[in-house]
Amino acid sequence: MHFTSSAPASQERLPGATSFRLSEAALLAGVVIVFNLLALVFVQRSNANFEKGDFKMFYAAAVALRSGHAAEIYDPAFHLQLQQHLVPSLPLKDVKVYTHPPYELLVYLPLSYLPYKAACYCWIAITLLLAMVCGRLLPGYAAILGLFPFLIAVLEQQDAVLALLIVIFSWQALRQGRDGWAGFLLGLALFRFQFILPLALILTFWRPRFLKGFVLAGVLVGAISLALVGPAGLRSYVNYMSSMANASSAAVIQHGYIVDPRTNPTLRGLMYEVAGLAGRSATSPPSRILPATIGVLELLSLAFAWKFMRSGTSPERKFAFAIMAGLALSFYLLMHDLVLLALPFCLLRGRAAQWSLIPFYIAPLIYCFYPHSQAWLALLLIAGCGLIAFDKTLSGPVPSGDIQFGAAGPHETGKSVAREQSKLS
Repeated sequence: MHFTSSAPASQERLPGATSFRLSEAALLAGVVIVFNLLALVFVQRSNANFEKGDFKMFYAAAVALRSGHAAEIYDPAFHLQLQQHLVPSLPLKDVKVYTHPPYELLVYLPLSYLPYKAACYCWIAITLLLAMVCGRLLPGYAAILGLFPFLIAVLEQQDAVLALLIVIFSWQALRQGRDGWAGFLLGLALFRFQFILPLALILTFWRPRFLKGFVLAGVLVGAISLALVGPAGLRSYVNYMSSMANASSAAVIQHGYIVDPRTNPTLRGLMYEVAGLAGRSATSPPSRILPATIGVLELLSLAFAWKFMRSGTSPERKFAFAIMAGLALSFYLLMHDLVLLALPFCLLRGRAAQWSLIPFYIAPLIYCFYPHSQAWLALLLIAGCGLIAFDKTLSGPVPSGDIQFGAAGPHETGKSVAREQSKLS
């Protein structure tokens, strides 16, 4: 696999000017990466016992699965007892119940044989390694290492970088015309189904055969989950997810798991923020009307996505649009999930829509302005989708410097557009 530039050979630049621009870009990328790494070290020093973060829920669930307590994976009392045993100083509010599908525990099962702190450091190392792999594939290490949501993913010991890697592989398969395989790969990321499902739906608008592979992967991960925890375990998972959805902003359990929609940089979170509601007043008229309003807006957004994905624009723009729209339409989304934006940031290189993603590389500034609500960040996702959709140059040649997956050569993008147009006609 290698990456090629689509710049015509006739385009010549002054070597000095090009070197200067590249030096500036490299310096800026280096500053952003160093800032994130220093912030990681500084913040992690105050979390030496790993009281904060989510790894304890993955670790506790993996221990439960390994020790024959699969039925207790979603039991708050079990997590309370085990996590406070692992970290005696753990405050009650920091106890986290496992919230992901059972099959993902196969990733964490080997780490459950290590002591808790050793497993935490191993997972951080694995996350950094996966980020380096993603940076190599994109290409551009700064695209992922400089992204503020990546810093949050490491600090929270979350699995968002693993989801990003799977999405990149899915994009590669889609670029090569292997639609079914692309859908299957994306289905493996259903442990983040909140945004993987809308992303898959939007990609199906573009490549209908994508759905076949996605459904097959869904059946596979469902069967694995059933084998791991049994019917009772799956029922407890579904019930737990339903409780989270219905609770909106109330605590799902008494141990402090909060799902305030205003912490979600999504269309749903933005609507709750604009309406001034966090779902606490379930009997008030605005609270009854708002879900229906959000549903209508999401349907309109999907209709717009269908029209755009059926257009003759380039595959890079379609996939970037699908990711950003899928994130915006997600029911539940946190800051660390936005590491997926590293892929559209690279796919949109040289386009105006790329600028809507720049703030995610300086997101600490946004936190200063909106410390209690990340919902406003959804405006950047929505603006990026609009810039992609209404950019008049989208169907033209790919700008110089755009990344190309595969070894097809500099004219691959033009051929892909031609293929797309022939499919539609």
